[in-house]
Amino acid sequence: MLTALLLTACATRPKIPEPAAESVWLDRQATLAALQDWQAKGRVALRTGEEGWSAGFDWQQRGEHYRIRLRGPFGRGAVELHGDAHGVWLRRADQPAVFALNPEDLLQQQTGWRLPVTGLTAWLRGLPVQDPAPVLQWDAQGRLLHIGQDGWSIDYQRYMERAGLSLPKKLRLQRDAIQVRFVIDDWQIP
Repeated sequence: MLTALLLTACATRPKIPEPAAESVWLDRQATLAALQDWQAKGRVALRTGEEGWSAGFDWQQRGEHYRIRLRGPFGRGAVELHGDAHGVWLRRADQPAVFALNPEDLLQQQTGWRLPVTGLTAWLRGLPVQDPAPVLQWDAQGRLLHIGQDGWSIDYQRYMERAGLSLPKKLRLQRDAIQVRFVIDDWQIP
């Protein structure tokens, strides 16, 4: 009888089931989608086959309006994109600004860099874009681990806490021979 009493005392209580991971993800998605004003600073590296480059970046988002600054080592090759759903301007030092409707095409024409600017507005926050339908994988905390969307594979490797939110710190994007790595050093949430 003593053995039975000891075994009962040592038994662990059953764990209370955690909410389904999908439910946690849906709540997290709604919170992040409501985040319309933010700023992220960090580093980006792009590799296409044998060629590669790296830059510091500063991304400011205010609703649909964005400003992205990319700067190479020692400030060389600085480029600024600013735009919204109606078009985008690209500026470089000592050169006239250039306008286009599509940020990806403009950036590639002017710099040779192929970055999915439109998708990154959501992907940097840990969200898929609306269309096309994404393939998603998330963890028990509702944080994305992977997005497969529009030919891109986005893997989230690390998160950081800012303003009560768990936001991406390190992510890797790949499409065909293009590999892009982002390391976000700081998030600012107004």
